[in-house]
Amino acid sequence: MEKPSFQMSVAAMLGLVACIAFNFWLFRIGPFWGIVGLNLTKHVATAYLCQVLGVDRRRSPEAPRALPAGAPHGPLA
Repeated sequence: MEKPSFQMSVAAMLGLVACIAFNFWLFRIGPFWGIVGLNLTKHVATAYLCQVLGVDRRRSPEAPRALPAGAPHGPLA
């Protein structure tokens, strides 16, 4: 079964629009604050994507763990 593709919710879309509007407002204040706002937006967007895509999701205990071909021992932790 194919993994579903990434879909944005309405709340995520509103958050994206709010971040863009906030960045425009910060650039009107000054270039320094605009760059700080872009950096903040970049970090928030990256954290959201990692959460949605399950980057740090814990594996279930039943799932087998694949070891590299040259590994003589099992995992340490």
